[in-house]
Amino acid sequence: MTKLFDSPSWLKAKLVIMVCLPVALLALPANFFDEGPPLCLSILLLDQECYGCGMTRACQHLIHADIKAAWHFNALSVIVLPILAGLLVEEFLKTLRKLKTLSKRPN
Repeated sequence: MTKLFDSPSWLKAKLVIMVCLPVALLALPANFFDEGPPLCLSILLLDQECYGCGMTRACQHLIHADIKAAWHFNALSVIVLPILAGLLVEEFLKTLRKLKTLSKRPN
């Protein structure tokens, strides 16, 4: 019996999401996340920044090749974003292989 998350429908939806998410972030303006209250629990509960503070804003600027602004929000973004992109590509390929394997299997 096929598990829910191993079904071809789910795997196709997962592939679509993995393609649309980066495209959506690229379509948004670089300063989309710059305004608004912080969502970091460290700031909300302890009133202190953590190592991840500003990472969302930094990665959004880095996606738009605004390295100076990205560095201003969080210098670690120049390491984190390429790692996240690599993991996304790896998961995309793994899901694609799984979908191909399932489609070749007889019912």
